Amino acid sequence: MRRTLGIAGGALLVLLVGVATALFTVDPKQLVGPVLARVKAATGRDVTVGGDVELRIGVAPSLVAYDVRVGNAPWGKAPQLLSAKQLEAQVALLPLLRRHFELVRLNLVEPVIALETNSDGRGNWELGAAPGGTAAAEAPSTPGALAIGDLTINGGLLTHRDALGGAETRVAIDELKLAARDAKSPVEAEFRGAVDGTPVALTASLGPLATLRERRLPYPVAAKGDIAGRKVTMAVEILRADRRVELQNLDLAFGASDVKGHVEVRDDGARSAWTISLASSALNLDDLPAGRPMAAAAKAAAAPGSSRFVFTETAISFDALRARDAAGELTIGRLTMTGGRTLERMHGKFTLRDGKLAVPALQASGYGGAISGALTVDATRGRTPAISLRLDGRDLDLAGLLAAVGVKHEVRGGKTNVGIDVTMHGDSPHRWMSSVSGNARAVVGPATLVNTRLDPALTFDRLAEAVNPFRTVKPTTDLRCAVIRLPLTAGVARIDRSIAMETGEIDASMSGTVDFRSETIDLSIRPRVRRGIAVEFPQIAELVRFRGPFLAPTVTVDAVASAAAVAHIGAAIGTGGLSALGESIFGSSSAGAGACDVALGKAVPASAPSAKDTPAGAGTPSVGNDLGKALERLFRR
Repeated sequence: MRRTLGIAGGALLVLLVGVATALFTVDPKQLVGPVLARVKAATGRDVTVGGDVELRIGVAPSLVAYDVRVGNAPWGKAPQLLSAKQLEAQVALLPLLRRHFELVRLNLVEPVIALETNSDGRGNWELGAAPGGTAAAEAPSTPGALAIGDLTINGGLLTHRDALGGAETRVAIDELKLAARDAKSPVEAEFRGAVDGTPVALTASLGPLATLRERRLPYPVAAKGDIAGRKVTMAVEILRADRRVELQNLDLAFGASDVKGHVEVRDDGARSAWTISLASSALNLDDLPAGRPMAAAAKAAAAPGSSRFVFTETAISFDALRARDAAGELTIGRLTMTGGRTLERMHGKFTLRDGKLAVPALQASGYGGAISGALTVDATRGRTPAISLRLDGRDLDLAGLLAAVGVKHEVRGGKTNVGIDVTMHGDSPHRWMSSVSGNARAVVGPATLVNTRLDPALTFDRLAEAVNPFRTVKPTTDLRCAVIRLPLTAGVARIDRSIAMETGEIDASMSGTVDFRSETIDLSIRPRVRRGIAVEFPQIAELVRFRGPFLAPTVTVDAVASAAAVAHIGAAIGTGGLSALGESIFGSSSAGAGACDVALGKAVPASAPSAKDTPAGAGTPSVGNDLGKALERLFRR
């Protein structure tokens, strides 16, 4: 036993002495040259070391190089594909005795990696052997062969830009680890960092690298972790074939959302073609990495003083529509939008070809009713893409629709039909609304509105008080119908009594303009009291003006028109009845067509009474005299 131990110890000592001799006699710069030549032969890219090179002695020797740069593709815009402040390569110990350089661990410190694709869809990371070079796999045992087992990146930045369009993606890498025993073993991965500012922390189990290199074999990927604070799990099989990549058996869950399906990307040369078939039982837009930043941006845009327009002027990029072709369908069991509003049983198909998007049929259930629509976008016109939108909503809940636009009101009933058929162009919501042409209509059925306490600071409460004086004295308003019909031409709706409402006490119709170009409104509203309704004349406004910018409209009562109304009431009081009020106060519905029918274009309004219709002896009341009589009558009471 002692002899055996002595022999083993001696052999080990000889080995250590040999290794130490090899390490101290190896010039690191002599190793770097063959390694760089080998990398260039395998990749076709120049690799330079601008700083020092040192060999660190230890149980696991490592070669450290400073200021390492890997050249970009000839067509790339970035100067380098990769530049790193420091590269540390841990080498296999025994091969050093034969002066062979085999990597078992590679660590990059603060690398900057610039990924790009050209107009043909080729990536600068697609490496090829230099002319006359040989691939590394051809001689894995020769000096300079690269056999990486582990890869780590600390404090790096990766960017990706598509030459065909789209914003640059920025990936900040706090830490990235890849570990595998060999090329035929599964790869364990870990990532911590941020993608376009969204924090990401994931661990993943990947298939062997040998499988990834083999075409026509599914490459499994399974990952879990957190994205923007949401728990995420994913499983997918990646199939690579000639000019085609498929994501098979995709199963993704994030937060309260899930997506399953299949995605295929085919490289057809100048453009890539995507085929997408996805289904989700539940999808919450707030779960998406971009959902909360978009919601925050919308909230900031709505803040007082943040913009002079309601519809933002911020440009929206349509580059993605021009960069690729696509076709597919999407099914969502329950879609939850920002703010908690939901749509159910949503289904749609789409095609995208040569910058033209078509969604011929989109269906969903929501707001208590059914919604259908169609959309086309022609993004071939640069900054002025043309958009066509059709939307139909049937039997929708009025309370839900009001809440969707920020109006909270207790409503019972009020089934609403909505129809929108418009065209527009531009690259921002403000440009769209400034060019919108077509028709928009909403028709509200019978409803009961609970009359909450008025807030003088709210514009619509002041409007409701001016138009409907009975709102302040009755607990509820009996709404018989309401109509909003906007004939739109080049961003302007010119309204001639096409907005109206009827309640149990009054009718009201509106005329004027709504200008989406300047976002201003100027409407004249004429309320009419129904026959048989007792009135007190101080409550009656003959003409209400609703005008100003969308962000801060004002409500005023036309003094001249209202004085005339008071004068008519004074004349009526003087004659001992209301018969003299005529058309100026009583709704036309009592004599024929109602305000809603007029707004819908189903009837023409009744004409004002002529002189021969005025009761004998009543004459035409003088505004000044009758106003005095009315005031005298009031104060005597």
